[in-house]
Amino acid sequence: MSQRIEESVGQSEGKVLKNSLIRKSIFLAVFAGGIFFLAGCWDRIEINDLAIVTATGIDKSEDGQVVLSLEIFIPKNMTGGEGGNGLGGGEQQTTMVTYHKGRNIAEALSKLQAEMPRKIYWGSCKIFIFGDAVAKDGIQEHVDFLLRHPQPRERAFILVSRGKAKKILDTKATLERFSSETLREIANKKHGMSVTLQELDTMLTSKDQNVVLPYLKILKEKSDGKKTQYTVLEGTVLFKKDRMIGTISESTTRGLLWITDKLKEYTVTFEIEEGNGHISIFPVKTEVNLTPRIQNGEWKMIVDVHTEGTIVQNGTTLDLDDRKSERKINKVYRDKVEERIRKAIEAAQEHGLDVVGYGREFHQKYPQQWKKVEGRWEEVFPEVKTEFHIHANIRRQGYINEPIKTKGQK
Repeated sequence: MSQRIEESVGQSEGKVLKNSLIRKSIFLAVFAGGIFFLAGCWDRIEINDLAIVTATGIDKSEDGQVVLSLEIFIPKNMTGGEGGNGLGGGEQQTTMVTYHKGRNIAEALSKLQAEMPRKIYWGSCKIFIFGDAVAKDGIQEHVDFLLRHPQPRERAFILVSRGKAKKILDTKATLERFSSETLREIANKKHGMSVTLQELDTMLTSKDQNVVLPYLKILKEKSDGKKTQYTVLEGTVLFKKDRMIGTISESTTRGLLWITDKLKEYTVTFEIEEGNGHISIFPVKTEVNLTPRIQNGEWKMIVDVHTEGTIVQNGTTLDLDDRKSERKINKVYRDKVEERIRKAIEAAQEHGLDVVGYGREFHQKYPQQWKKVEGRWEEVFPEVKTEFHIHANIRRQGYINEPIKTKGQK
């Protein structure tokens, strides 16, 4: 019996020892894990070690190489303290533009990185600009690099510049802190064409590959003996596949935005001869419908536009309380909308580029007939007739209906 008691005591001591070892092992594991987390991520990169890119320009050099320009943010100069960076007058530079050339973007970027004390970071880059020389040669390879690289955002805006893209980046911002902020605001306003990297990828990989990108230019003005320059949208660049083949004006771009139902926050101003002046209307509601029709071998698209607007300025002698005057304004408004849309369609057909979406509508409604012309749509598209049904009306006339000109004559 004493032997059984000794064996039981030995088993109990063994269990206690085993449990103690388990508890110590768990404690050591938790302690070691805590040390690991306290030590931080071993591959983390501090923001002070990054050269944050805010905008990128891609140009072509005289010897045919790619010139990569980067607008880089300078965080030390965003503080409100005194001091400077040698610019004088207390004015501090918030960005710098650096560039290098190579046989492609990857090589130019590698050369830039070799000369930079910080790691180049594209995660905050919101603007990519192609110089028109690069756009004419083809942008597919450059876009492919941007999509393969893990840092560029797909929501970044893509634009084309008249002349060198680097000149756009070098342009001093006025209202905004730096050039990229100005360009981002221009793109966000959607007064003209606005295209992101993701949307450009969709255009290039679609069957028709009809690409349109906003076109930038630098305006120069002289006031009080001082020369100033700033960047504005000039219109839209048309691409055949990935190569720039032409441009359309800013007013024609408005028509393209009308028919694609992408026009936002834009005031339409037109002259009324009988009213001896101009009137401005802000479209508050627009609905666009495209109806394809094939009859007796003729392909036709019916463009149905319903738009309502409010008058924001009346510089004519017309009294808006008068039904006859209202009908005149509605007619001129209707004609103006049709004119802009017609110019956009004519420009697209002239270049054989279906950027207005005719092919998509015919494909959906007439799939069998579409199969016969799909391979040669760029030849068929210019022959498609367009029939306009424009319904434009003034919904709100404002508080002052009687024109100021008339009041002054009383």
